[in-house]
Amino acid sequence: MPLVAVSGAECIEALTSAGFSLTARTRTEVTLTKGLRLVVVPDVPMLAPDDLTAILRSAGLPYSDFLDLLSEAPTDPAISRTRLSRSVVPR
Repeated sequence: MPLVAVSGAECIEALTSAGFSLTARTRTEVTLTKGLRLVVVPDVPMLAPDDLTAILRSAGLPYSDFLDLLSEAPTDPAISRTRLSRSVVPR
């Protein structure tokens, strides 16, 4: 089955919906954690299929569950749950 085209931001939204928390952000990537799992998502307009596969493997998230989470994510780019709290932002 071919993978859907998804941006880094959409992937982050879906992982956040799955219970992952943002723990770090740089100009090029976002790090999320859930328990002992750590996932790094490139902050790009379109994830390469290999990158998406590696992200889902790191997250322990089946592709079908990821699709369900994508369908639940808001489509308005002004809506964002990917903001870091001040306590997490490096100073």
